[in-house]
Amino acid sequence: MKILKKYNQFISENVFTEEIVDTFNDIDILESIVTDTDSLLNSIQAEEFDLYSVFELDKNKFNFETIEDLHKNEHFDKVLEQGNLKKETIESTMESETFIDKAIDIKFFLIHKKDDNQLSQPIAIIFQSKLRKNTKWDEIKAYKVKEDMKKFYDKLSSKTIEIKKGNKNYIYNTSNSGNDWQLSSPNKSDIFKEYMNKKDIKALLKDHNDVSITIIE
Repeated sequence: MKILKKYNQFISENVFTEEIVDTFNDIDILESIVTDTDSLLNSIQAEEFDLYSVFELDKNKFNFETIEDLHKNEHFDKVLEQGNLKKETIESTMESETFIDKAIDIKFFLIHKKDDNQLSQPIAIIFQSKLRKNTKWDEIKAYKVKEDMKKFYDKLSSKTIEIKKGNKNYIYNTSNSGNDWQLSSPNKSDIFKEYMNKKDIKALLKDHNDVSITIIE
């Protein structure tokens, strides 16, 4: 759990707790609610396995630099077919708004049993990432998916926060990467409305010195 506070409030309190306290200015506050690759993979208890040995890919012959190269490879398709498996389309955090750290780019695709639909639990995820400042992608990784895949997607686009003002607190949820927030606690007010957008949240932090945000999940 992180507590996000305005800088002047943090300085005036001048205390440290066991919580991780991060300070940001008003403009950056929501952009700072991010997810890194480790927490993303941990959400599904991802267990790494050797891509090349499991899918019978000779690394001397098939040394894939990008996930697209692997995805379109005919030998890979043949091995999947023989294993009664199928691949899904490549997804990318570059093509949609997410809570993933803006310094990172991620591409991935899922592997399902052949007769399963896209909503079924996948058996594996093929994953590639890089720092945005780099031109070359990191090595392709393969992981068993051992937890509900919904948790992975929730990490990308959903957050729950607690906003405190004085002795009152308000719980808000978002499922579209922080663009819109819905109050889930029953104590709405003229300031804390049932529905707020990103600009409304930022305005709260700018206009009220006694407001703090805690990331619940």
